[in-house]
Amino acid sequence: MANSYIHPTDPEIQQLVTNLGGPAQSAMDLMAAALDWFDTEKIQYSRLNAPFAPLQRSDLDVVHWHSGTCGDFSNLLVSLLVAAGHPAAYATVQKDCYGDWQDHICAATQVAGRWVLIDATDPYRKFHGLDCPHQAFKLLTPAEMTAKFRQDETTWTAQAAEWDDPCMAGVLYAPWLHNQTVMETEDSVGSIFLLLSLPAVHHWRLDAYYQCYTAVRGFSLIRRVITPASSVYQFSEHSPAHIWDEKQWSLPTPVRNLPKKLVFASEQLDEVLIENKKDLESVVHRAAQ
Repeated sequence: MANSYIHPTDPEIQQLVTNLGGPAQSAMDLMAAALDWFDTEKIQYSRLNAPFAPLQRSDLDVVHWHSGTCGDFSNLLVSLLVAAGHPAAYATVQKDCYGDWQDHICAATQVAGRWVLIDATDPYRKFHGLDCPHQAFKLLTPAEMTAKFRQDETTWTAQAAEWDDPCMAGVLYAPWLHNQTVMETEDSVGSIFLLLSLPAVHHWRLDAYYQCYTAVRGFSLIRRVITPASSVYQFSEHSPAHIWDEKQWSLPTPVRNLPKKLVFASEQLDEVLIENKKDLESVVHRAAQ
């Protein structure tokens, strides 16, 4: 199936299937090899190298850039499955395997007549990548997902007209700019998740979350909220209903007033912001114009 998102007949995709063990292996063996490839190739969850375009990255974009987000990763997995002649679908996920509400995409294939989810996005890849037990999702064929991607791109491109800059469609469509692992053991992972929202023309807000995951739960420790007018920290003070629950957060506080046990988290969070400062400033500057 040829379209702008998956290219299963492209020589690069065909070669990657071969490199991963060839089309004769089972779908699950191919997907296991693909998830290992994400690890060994250090594929980043990030749009910072190209935050404005394309809105939805293709399978080849992931191979070439070694970065993307959940929909992009799913394009590659689906493309590999199709290239190898295996059943392939997408899953649009509303509630993940931790019971958290998400706007997420992963791939799916059939095993013994049952659709199973394959998720290349961490932390799911680390703990539940094969047969991922997401709790609420909808399966879409590659053709249906292509139509959805195209409609989403049309919708967000039209909304970007308010900014007089069609490139802002990329940030409106995919505000999740970057996720960077800062701590990892066999049983847990900690990462910094950067989310840029555009509440109005010339206005922006950057949320940097420190999130931790194990095989059974995910939770937030701290976040830094940056706007043109302020930069404050908040820590998760109240029991959340889910990882994105706004009711969990403390009142805004300067870093010196954080609980001592969270100082390390604020330091790691700030290191990620400093490391990506140039790219972040470029995106924010354009959003503020």
